[in-house]
Amino acid sequence: MRITGQAVQDALIKSLADEYCRKIILGTIKKAQSVEELSHSENIPISTTYRRVNEMKDVGILTVEKTVLTEEGKKFELYRSAFKAIHMDLNQAEILIDVELNEDVATRLSRLWASMRA
Repeated sequence: MRITGQAVQDALIKSLADEYCRKIILGTIKKAQSVEELSHSENIPISTTYRRVNEMKDVGILTVEKTVLTEEGKKFELYRSAFKAIHMDLNQAEILIDVELNEDVATRLSRLWASMRA
């Protein structure tokens, strides 16, 4: 899928250039994680992790895979990278960005179920 919106392209390039954003994106490709888990596993200050996650969620780089409600009534979200691969091509006139979407488990199971029924 080609990213054509300039705002999303700019946000994606900015995120890949930022060390903390890069760690968050890479840490959420294979499995969804909470902000606290990301902060701990990637050694990023918690306030910075919240800020970067919210910025990337707002532009669609991260998605909320699941909202969890604990027994104590606390709610938190698990974030996942929207992309599992990003390909950038530079030429004289523009930057072309193609992405491979990071399908969640429900989407994959739905597709598998649909193919079995056909």
